[in-house]
Amino acid sequence: MIEKEPSEVSVGRADFVHQWPASRVVFGPGKISVAVSEAARFGTRFAVIHDPTAQSAADRVASDARGGVRARIGEVAQHVPVQAVTEAVAIVRGARAEVLICIGGGSATGLAKGVARELALPLVAVPTTYAGSEMTSIWGHTEGGKKTTGRAETVRPRTVVYDPELTLDLPPAISVTSGVNAIAHCVEAMYAPESSPMTRVAAAEGIRSMSRALPGILDEPRDVAVRGFALRGAWLSGWSLEVSTTGLHHKLCHILGGLLDLPHSPLHTVLLPYAVAHIAPAAKAETRIVLESLGLTGPVTDAGGLIWERHRLLGAPTSLAEIGMREADVERTIAEASAALADRPLPPRPIGASGLRDVILTAFKGDRPAA
Repeated sequence: MIEKEPSEVSVGRADFVHQWPASRVVFGPGKISVAVSEAARFGTRFAVIHDPTAQSAADRVASDARGGVRARIGEVAQHVPVQAVTEAVAIVRGARAEVLICIGGGSATGLAKGVARELALPLVAVPTTYAGSEMTSIWGHTEGGKKTTGRAETVRPRTVVYDPELTLDLPPAISVTSGVNAIAHCVEAMYAPESSPMTRVAAAEGIRSMSRALPGILDEPRDVAVRGFALRGAWLSGWSLEVSTTGLHHKLCHILGGLLDLPHSPLHTVLLPYAVAHIAPAAKAETRIVLESLGLTGPVTDAGGLIWERHRLLGAPTSLAEIGMREADVERTIAEASAALADRPLPPRPIGASGLRDVILTAFKGDRPAA
């Protein structure tokens, strides 16, 4: 059983700052029908950015807009290359668009944020995966093998339309890694020193929602109610990320993603157990809540291993080699991560060069994290 003892998580913290994010959320099956009316609150000339899998939803928006869609971009790339942002900005500017509508996963949202940041246009997001980035003011792009991120109020969507029917065709395997990506946002929100009591409550509920939904998606991929529960978890994960900060897990994902162009949500899935294993000894109370929210029992000191085992049961990848990292990449990745992170004060437990080497090597091999 999970140990019980008093903690700051259970009794609350007396030192925090909490600022409520301003996004409007419209949630429910069939809500794609209101995407245009939500966008029309900010203008009448629309630019739609969508990923290829969201073609039919983008067609629906174009039809509802009755000629209001003046530009449409249907190609996106993971990690948001700077060149893609530059090209999209030129298209949207040339169309004299007043509002951006993005439909799809994190790559579509990321590209739209890049355009919003450059042109200061309002953005309405319609997510079709569980990325959670639609709830944040965080932007990111890659250039020359490096990923750069930041925060800007102009990139946070004014409205987010969550329609679980749009996620029905998301393949179960991708649903799992996308869902674990959302869980990772909540896990880091639990640890972040900037988190408030409200953040921790939302993060724990986000983990519970997603962890209960994922097995159901594997059993019944087209169950709208189960998909809705997963999308609820994604919403809470994005909200939690917005009102906190990222730590070791996300930093490593950004470094490896930018350097090696590894797939985004599988990368988050692989690295999460190893990051938790490193952090757990310094954040036992928070880790206990994470395990309870996942429905896992066992010692907090073995949290990384317990999460790794759960990922295996879900059929998720558990090694960096499995998602495309080559053995020839290992040493340069360790060097890059050490230069960027070693000896940086990453709460709740800093990590040095030897610790980074151990995390990356173990994650490359896919070994169960040690207790």
